[in-house]
Amino acid sequence: MSDLVLKVPKELRRGNTRGDEVASVAEGARLIALLCRNFGLEDLGNVSLLDVGCGSKLVQAILDRQLPIGRYAGVDVFPDLINFLRTNVSDPRFSFQVSNSHNEMYIPGGEPLSANTRLALEEHSFDYICLFSVFTHLAPHDYVAMLQMLRRYIKPGGRILFSLFVNELTQAGQGWMDALVKSWEQKPGFVEEHKDHFIDAVKKGGPPDFIDYFPDHPLKVAMYSRKHALRLVEDTGWEVESLNDPEVGIQHYMICRPV
Repeated sequence: MSDLVLKVPKELRRGNTRGDEVASVAEGARLIALLCRNFGLEDLGNVSLLDVGCGSKLVQAILDRQLPIGRYAGVDVFPDLINFLRTNVSDPRFSFQVSNSHNEMYIPGGEPLSANTRLALEEHSFDYICLFSVFTHLAPHDYVAMLQMLRRYIKPGGRILFSLFVNELTQAGQGWMDALVKSWEQKPGFVEEHKDHFIDAVKKGGPPDFIDYFPDHPLKVAMYSRKHALRLVEDTGWEVESLNDPEVGIQHYMICRPV
């Protein structure tokens, strides 16, 4: 393993690459490249970016690979991670804060998320907002509340990008549903709770609006139909620009602009 500019203890890292810090940094760099590509940017050098559910991937990638950044604000529900980043990242372009908003998976005892939830940030001060692996764990009412809450922090002409689980097969075969179908084909009896919903979806006119896929692990996989994922954006202060198929390292992702 190569030396990293910022080394994050394993217990504070999350995601599929948390066991390999170098791979985690590489994934962070891919996500930054995805942001730049979708926002038509060469880099983030002149950008103010709000990263909600920030983890450590993007921060490590920016520092380790010396990627340009104008201003970065990271928000996460894990106090130990935020305290670590505050202590170990002295670069004035970076700031970090804890969110105590309720989530059935991460902080079931947290404060209810609503359109009136506030972050300790200046309103209308960010060019872009990103949320990787956040909406993938949000129930429908929090999906709406998160969009409403974040609307106040975006500049006119800005964009928000967030990943989510969409209940559909994809041409490239990289989505959650693609993986489930392969599992059903290879291992009969594997993950059966909602299989009928998907097998009969075409006959019934489409998949359910929302499924909390693993009820014993609430919101581990919050799965939306394409129709419902798009409909929930209505009346949140945003309009959908695109809903994109999964790519390496990311599930479906939506891009919205403020209205």
